[in-house]
Amino acid sequence: MKTRLLLFFLLLTFFLPFQNTAAQPVVTENAVTELVSEQKTIQPGQTFWIGVHQELREGWYVYYRNPGDSGMPLMLEWVHDKDFQIGDIEWPTPLWIDVSAGMASHGYYGSVLFMMEATAPEDLIPGEEYTLMAEADWLICEVLCIPEYADLELTLLVTDEEPIYNEDNLALFNNTRTQLPVVLDYWKAEATIHSSGATLTLSTDEFPLPDYSEIVYFAKEEGEIENGAAQPFNVDGNTITIELKKSTYKSGDIDRLWGLVYNASGWDEAGTIPSIIVDVSPGEESVAASDVATMPVLSSRFMLILVFAFIGGMILNLMPCVFPILSIKVMNFMQMAGHDPKKVRLHGYMFGAGVLLSFLFLALLLIGLRAGGQELGWGFQLQTPAFIAFMTFLMFALGLSLMGVFEIGNSLINVAGKANTGEGMRGSFFSGILATVLATPCTAPFMGTAIGVAITLPATTSLIIFAALGLGMAAPYVLLSSFPALMKFMPKPGAWMETFKQAMAFPLFATAIWLIWVYGQQAGIDGLTRLLVGLLLLSLGIWILHRWKAVQISGTARIVSRSIATAIIIGGFLFSVPQAGSESPGNEISSSNGFGIDWIAYSESGLQQKIDEGNNIFIDFTAAWCITCKANERIVFSSDRVKDKFNDLNFVMVKADWTNRNPEITRALESFGRNGVPLYVIYSPSLEEPMILPELLTPGIVMDALEKVSGGTTLTFSDS
Repeated sequence: MKTRLLLFFLLLTFFLPFQNTAAQPVVTENAVTELVSEQKTIQPGQTFWIGVHQELREGWYVYYRNPGDSGMPLMLEWVHDKDFQIGDIEWPTPLWIDVSAGMASHGYYGSVLFMMEATAPEDLIPGEEYTLMAEADWLICEVLCIPEYADLELTLLVTDEEPIYNEDNLALFNNTRTQLPVVLDYWKAEATIHSSGATLTLSTDEFPLPDYSEIVYFAKEEGEIENGAAQPFNVDGNTITIELKKSTYKSGDIDRLWGLVYNASGWDEAGTIPSIIVDVSPGEESVAASDVATMPVLSSRFMLILVFAFIGGMILNLMPCVFPILSIKVMNFMQMAGHDPKKVRLHGYMFGAGVLLSFLFLALLLIGLRAGGQELGWGFQLQTPAFIAFMTFLMFALGLSLMGVFEIGNSLINVAGKANTGEGMRGSFFSGILATVLATPCTAPFMGTAIGVAITLPATTSLIIFAALGLGMAAPYVLLSSFPALMKFMPKPGAWMETFKQAMAFPLFATAIWLIWVYGQQAGIDGLTRLLVGLLLLSLGIWILHRWKAVQISGTARIVSRSIATAIIIGGFLFSVPQAGSESPGNEISSSNGFGIDWIAYSESGLQQKIDEGNNIFIDFTAAWCITCKANERIVFSSDRVKDKFNDLNFVMVKADWTNRNPEITRALESFGRNGVPLYVIYSPSLEEPMILPELLTPGIVMDALEKVSGGTTLTFSDS
């Protein structure tokens, strides 16, 4: 025992100098306890996440909110002088601990974070620091149980700017979130009460149930069920029944089964969700739903998600995939600079309406298809070669029109340019639609989190989040049109506008080239050739329309020429679309990419095998149509020091290519709370949980993550 204690304190002495001075750990005989925050800075009136993090001495455990037959969970009393609103502890899924004599405890070994949501007072002063203080009591046990105590402090900087996140703690909080019980709406729960206990019945039609190995029910409250009693369960088709014995301390029948149910194999088809929440009374049917699926619309967490969505929508305007259409809209605003302010304002509203309705339409389509069993994510339409071909035709045709090769009359660009007509209103609306369609390959910062959460929520709540995305994207243009005085900062209309209009064709051609490349990734070299032939036929059709539009030709000749041109254009498009059953190489991974990195293709079984072998693994969830993904790859994987570090740590590099629809990759994204790319994940034996990297990468971010892997951040204590 003395040797173990000596080694324990030696390790503490080594690690403590590296702790954040704003949150000093408290060292007790059997634990290192620290008050930590997900953010380094906080804003007045805003919510943020804090938690009590404990590193426990090996073989010792602390207790869940229902400790079982004996014990005491963590107790906190906040003693700082400001009125922070701090919520209840979010308890991770506990372990069932046999303490002999037919008794059991519920608790945690190793490293555990007890998370809480906090809201800062409105009267905090930006620029000052504020210290949260709490008195913490807990019981820690091995064979003996010892009560321990700590005064905890955490100092945070108050700011009126966007909060800065604590990268050292992000993985800790994210990993804990994966261990929180959730409610899955495709699991139904029922309770049947009898004199000796209760039967909990769980059923789903979502997927065929495998042979589950371990299922355990943990009651939220003490004294309801016999904690040490066996919980036999049976799987019959898509129904699970669990037998629970009433506690000897319970007077009367069990009147409510309220708690969580742990499943060693996971409750989703991919096996990534360890526990679900149940709350059911006899004769009632309950739905087991994600913790976020029951999130009140007016809650602080939901409002934060809406803020993320709005900011993500605004950032989309800076993405290169959106620029071609928005450049047309900017040109349109310049043309409107001298017009009636009311009409200018109406154009901005029509553009915003086009963006907003397009986001809602995509959301409804995505929700509807997923409800029908399709495993889809954000940008799903770009996984369809026919849609890519259509967008290529459209970008190429719009570019030719801007160059003056032809005029389309009352359509597309010409419509958008008529600022003082009804056609111009339709054009502004169309511009909003087109901008949204081109925005879907991009998952801007903040946007990935919002979309990932939205897909897990009920349809009405999801639509609110997608509406916030649309409002964020449309906001700059609505603002510009609502305050025409801002137009004075834009150049005056003049003859130079024709040159500017022609110059705006080149971003459209660049977009067409990018779409052609994406199409080639999906359909192969033969498909790429067919698309180029289709563009040739499109050019021929446009030439016929332009050549024979002269007024001197007869009406019959005009009808014939337009019919021929239309047939050629439609025929070119149909020729471009891959035939049913044709091979699509989109998810094939070459042995090495342009940066000299050897990749293997993602598969669920292959990943699990690499994990079981104890490998360090880096997964790049990407797609050919994802501009952000390609920018990250060029910035990070061209760095020799990053590649050398991957090699030094013997990383297995896995490419999850989502260019074409892939249900395995969709499920993997969902398991990390995401519904789109990019996503970067690191697995390592030195990490207790997978590490998720930010959506925008730099070599420094990746190097910091790899340093954590090589350094090993988990404290262990020897028995000798």
